Amino acid sequence: MQKYKIMNIKTLLLVCFLLTFFNNPLFGQAKDKVTKIVIDAGHGGSMPGAVGKLCKEKDINLKVARRVGKLIADNFEEVTVIYTRTGDETVDLYKRAEIANKSKADLFISIHCNASDNKNAQGIETFVMGLGKSVESMSIAKKENADMLLEKDYKTNYSDFDPNSPEAYIVFSLYSSAYLNWSTIFASKVQNHLVSNTRMNDRTVQQAGFWVLYKVAMPSILIELGFISNADEEKYLVRDETHELLAISIYNAFVEYKNLVEGTLKPYLSIPNTTKKELKVEYELLPVETTPLPENLTDTTKTEFPNEPEETIVPSLSNQTITNEIRFRIQFFLSKDNLNTTDKKFAALSDVKKYNEKNLWKYTTGNFTSLSEAQSKLKEVKKTFFDAFIIAFNNEQKISIQEAQELLK
Repeated sequence: MQKYKIMNIKTLLLVCFLLTFFNNPLFGQAKDKVTKIVIDAGHGGSMPGAVGKLCKEKDINLKVARRVGKLIADNFEEVTVIYTRTGDETVDLYKRAEIANKSKADLFISIHCNASDNKNAQGIETFVMGLGKSVESMSIAKKENADMLLEKDYKTNYSDFDPNSPEAYIVFSLYSSAYLNWSTIFASKVQNHLVSNTRMNDRTVQQAGFWVLYKVAMPSILIELGFISNADEEKYLVRDETHELLAISIYNAFVEYKNLVEGTLKPYLSIPNTTKKELKVEYELLPVETTPLPENLTDTTKTEFPNEPEETIVPSLSNQTITNEIRFRIQFFLSKDNLNTTDKKFAALSDVKKYNEKNLWKYTTGNFTSLSEAQSKLKEVKKTFFDAFIIAFNNEQKISIQEAQELLK
């Protein structure tokens, strides 16, 4: 019992000390413009990251990072791209966060590749800052944080934070940030574009305790592009064509995010067809997203398909008119819990609706027929919910703002 009490005291002192050291702003807000982005190629120099049979993680990270940065610089004159490294150089972990914070960037992207003792592990995952609940997310965080142990002044720079100690990660459970919402939004867009374009396994958006994400004061994500430890996936990841596809996917996610923040309609880049699904790995089919039924209803329908149908009748569309019902709404809140639209949190807003996407409940206000009406209302909503932004629907199916504008034409 005495030993248990001593351990608790030690843990408490550790948390207090780390809270003082990790002096991240807990309050702030994402900007209305995205004009400066920091792209962090993970590892480098004396820190190779994961090492496979054909390549080192640091090399793939850099190639993809530089391509992403070039695409952004070439297509957005108003955006300044800052790299934490542009060659095979050693950059201490704490310096990467310093670069982002000193530049007062609007977005931070850290690019990595994964590795696992399980040689069959495969796929893409994107992380935001948080205390990962799974053993696997903790393992990945430890792996990426371990670079600090290779630095000369490790104890000085990190105040004895031990990336291999579970106790050290207690501090991350207290993490709270005004940037988490926007980080999650951007991470979802990156994950969707990468998975859709590469057809690689979707390991989803997750939270984990990455030191570099904890220290940056802006929306930030860390991407794991795939597993070098998987022989087939490594062969795919070393190809120049794959680097281009990954870079375009991340760039298009950036375009979508910037359009969302600024209410613009910058187009995507086209996707090359040469690198899709050329892996020997059999990837899982992604589940089709469905809208949950109201609580008072149950799905009692049952569809049976005979083994050998006699005939399939396809109705003619020649005499049918397809109508589009475009609506713009302002998304202002998301939650893992299924809250009632009349919840007191939303009392100041009218016409509140909700929808479910990737196991998150998202809440909107307004139901506008034009983007300009939604933009006018957005200014008002942001006074209470500063993370609010505009989304679009066609016949109650969510679409991009750009698609909505095209359909209205």
